[in-house]
Amino acid sequence: MGLPLLAGVYLCLIYHTTPQTIALVFFSETIFALNWFSTAYWPAKSDPEEKTAEHTRFFVFEICMDLAILGIGLYCLLGSPALLPATYTTIVFSQSGIFLFTNTILLLSAIFSAWRLEGFWRSLNPTQRWEYKFLVVGSYLVCCTLGWAVSYRFIYHRMNFEHFHLLSAIFLFAWGLMIYAVVRRRLLNRKLFVSRKVVYVSVAPLVFGLYLIFIGIIALIMHYFNQPFPVVLRWLLSVVGMVVIALLVVSGKVRHDVKYFVSMNFYTNKYEYRDEWLAFSRLLHNALTETEVVSVLHQVLAKSLYTNIIFIWTGDEERGYRLAFYKGISIAKEKDYHLPKDHPLVLRLETNDCYYVRRTKYNIRQLPVPGFFPEPGLVFFVPLTIGEQMVGIVGLGPEFTGGLYGRDDSDLLTALGSQAASALMSARMAEKLAKVKQQEAWDVMSAFVLHDVKNAASILSMTRQNAPAHIHDPEFQQDMLDAIDDSLKRMDKVQNRLSEVRGYIVPVWQDIELPGWLQDCCRKLQKRLHGLEVNFSCEETILMKTDTELLARLMENLLLNALEAGGKGTVVEVKVSCDGNLQVHIDLADSGPGLHAEMLPDALFEPFKTDKPGGSGVGLWQAKRLTAILGGNIVAENSDSGARFVVNLPVRK
Repeated sequence: MGLPLLAGVYLCLIYHTTPQTIALVFFSETIFALNWFSTAYWPAKSDPEEKTAEHTRFFVFEICMDLAILGIGLYCLLGSPALLPATYTTIVFSQSGIFLFTNTILLLSAIFSAWRLEGFWRSLNPTQRWEYKFLVVGSYLVCCTLGWAVSYRFIYHRMNFEHFHLLSAIFLFAWGLMIYAVVRRRLLNRKLFVSRKVVYVSVAPLVFGLYLIFIGIIALIMHYFNQPFPVVLRWLLSVVGMVVIALLVVSGKVRHDVKYFVSMNFYTNKYEYRDEWLAFSRLLHNALTETEVVSVLHQVLAKSLYTNIIFIWTGDEERGYRLAFYKGISIAKEKDYHLPKDHPLVLRLETNDCYYVRRTKYNIRQLPVPGFFPEPGLVFFVPLTIGEQMVGIVGLGPEFTGGLYGRDDSDLLTALGSQAASALMSARMAEKLAKVKQQEAWDVMSAFVLHDVKNAASILSMTRQNAPAHIHDPEFQQDMLDAIDDSLKRMDKVQNRLSEVRGYIVPVWQDIELPGWLQDCCRKLQKRLHGLEVNFSCEETILMKTDTELLARLMENLLLNALEAGGKGTVVEVKVSCDGNLQVHIDLADSGPGLHAEMLPDALFEPFKTDKPGGSGVGLWQAKRLTAILGGNIVAENSDSGARFVVNLPVRK
């Protein structure tokens, strides 16, 4: 790039010959010589395996040369040049230090460059020589021209203006050869990239600038022919131009046409895939439902593509595909656009990544079935697929720019379609999961309520069975009334207990003396659960906060479970203790058959799993939930005599 600048300095010297201009010529030649010298080092060092250390050393050398250039510049520009023009067509050089230094550097750089170029040319294979021939020829031409110019100066100590004209012309010609080789053969192996957004926003200022240049040229021509250029006309043209450009800027069609022209003529790809993909990804973060995903997909497609007609179908291979979104044309009935799984378009897209209906004036290529849609207008279809599963279809109308869809459009829609398909599948899976959880909640709620009713019914049934033998016993009569009252209270609380399945139980904490309260609770339950014997033991006083209703239901579940597993005559040993970590341990060991090994340690606490004949599998699961609500945990194992449950609760004070 220093060649055209040096040629420009020579031309400046010809038309503006002053001592300062001559000093500028020597300064420019010195800079060019040093840069030409350093550039000549690199052609033979283009091996990618070249050691980094050598590159570092030469980089230091270039820094030193840059410092030398600064010193020479100060000497040339601030010093008094000892060279003056002899005539109007010739410059006479004196034997000054700057003259000898500059021309010596020029000669050495020319010789060194020619030597390096010769070695570089020999190292190239025939194919590479074909690519580099213009670059090498242009470089040799510069070296030869510099050698001739320096030799002439050393011999005659003068240079004619015609020689400077010749130097400028040869340098520009050589520069053209080298630029042609670099651009045509891409010798720099670099791609210059300008953002499309920068180009788009530069169009309006560029058009306005060209319009002003056009006005200036008109004014210059009129001035050349001595014609007046009224101020009113000048400003009128300026205002009219600004109004026209403003109208073009706000016109959507013009903006799209400009965008399309720039994308098709100045870039390799029609779309900026990375930007479109990132924009789509950002918008999908907030899309949680299928409708929101479809809306985001349309938003990105409407902004990226050059069409106003966009249709989007969603569905699957079993149900077919329903029209989820459409814009650009009015339709009479959406059901006419339903695509069953055996529709010709669906079958074609299952085996192709796109389907393009290219409409010509002869209408040669038609859709597979006449009357495919009631309203015409869709010409390009792309499936939304994830893996081998198609979850939707995108249909597009023709481009309003008059262009045709191609591989760039297919690639963009394939990339966005894959991402949209993944988002649609995620939304569908989330919706299915929500429905499954809702159904599970209903099932659990039913089982929960039925289990409470079953417990109440079991107590009433046992009371009824023992009534003929003990009906005249006053204590039995009182226990029977208490059991009936308790069962009625259970029925009244069914509505409140429905919230337990949804996890809304809020414990009501109260202070109790645990051993005394728990012994009284076991005594009441033993009276209701006839055939069960409960032996309670505790050797210490334990004060704590708990929810007595939840704890009573927990104990009822565990004792009733022991009775149902072991039958009449089952004995349960209840032991209560407290350790130094402020943990209360309620140990219940029965004399029943024990627990099956496959149910331990956690399977028996899962809902609807039981090893008892006729069991619901809810009692122990409810016991675990109640324990968790109280802030503790429950452990099950087999003891020497039967099953053993240990409830661990924190001491709240």
